Amino acid sequence: MTDFQNRLKKMARHYDKWARRQQLEVYRIYDADLDEHPLTIDRYADNLYVAIYAKKGTEPTDDEWADTRQFYRETIMETLSVGRDNIFFKLRKQAKGGKQYDKLAWVERQFEVVENTVTFLVNLTDYLDTGLFPDHRQTRLMVGQETEGKRVLNLFAYTCSFSVYATLGGATRVDSISLSNTYLEWGKRNFAANGADPKNYGFIRADVKAWLAEAAETQYDIIILNPPTFSNSKAMSEVLDVQRDHLKLIQDCLKRLASGGKIYFSTYNRRFRLDEEALSALAQFKEISKQTNPPDYRKRQPHRCWLISGNT
Repeated sequence: MTDFQNRLKKMARHYDKWARRQQLEVYRIYDADLDEHPLTIDRYADNLYVAIYAKKGTEPTDDEWADTRQFYRETIMETLSVGRDNIFFKLRKQAKGGKQYDKLAWVERQFEVVENTVTFLVNLTDYLDTGLFPDHRQTRLMVGQETEGKRVLNLFAYTCSFSVYATLGGATRVDSISLSNTYLEWGKRNFAANGADPKNYGFIRADVKAWLAEAAETQYDIIILNPPTFSNSKAMSEVLDVQRDHLKLIQDCLKRLASGGKIYFSTYNRRFRLDEEALSALAQFKEISKQTNPPDYRKRQPHRCWLISGNT
């Protein structure tokens, strides 16, 4: 066996055992552990989602991409005894303006996976992302454990996974806001998969930045704020840049936060710098990234997360 195969087999054995104890069907087994093999491999139940990272500023030709897929497909099949049709590949390169949410194919094959007894629908073929961000499972669990009797607002909701946890945790009101009808409908299916009637909850199609700037009519006890790093969607009133706009987004969230409430703010921007000086005048905050990033994401911390509450 090669060094890559040895590493892959060792990590798969370890995290398969770990995931069974945690009741997880979605988790990472290879996290670019070897520099000469810059890819990640995630289990989605019986399937593998393989993300191969292009070098910055480069993109492989069609032939190069086909050869790379063939090499890793055959290697993974041999090492992990996985069927050819259970391995899905995506090329990860620098996304611009929310392109990771664009549709890449029309296979439309969704299937169910389980995370901490919660069911989600995922799609490994049609989009660059799968419908679920596994690295935030600890954050979702934290939110779900705090929502009994609470009003919850999920901003940039994607497929509403945080909203599902909040609903199952006993929240009295859950509103999910996204610019995409496609993802809101996906979110409704996630609710239904867990026995929750979507008609009893709010699914709002809106530009979050513009919606937050409106007069606050409802107060929430928990707000999830996980904006994209950058978005220039044509459906938005103006460009969103999380570094430039995070203070205004948080400030607008604070206007909708009930007394004693919490904001979970997170970002995937690796270069992000929280404006601590300005924020300290508005709110209390602490970084909780060590608590929210899970152990199977060991190469580097995929996201950063802060818990924010209003000044008393």
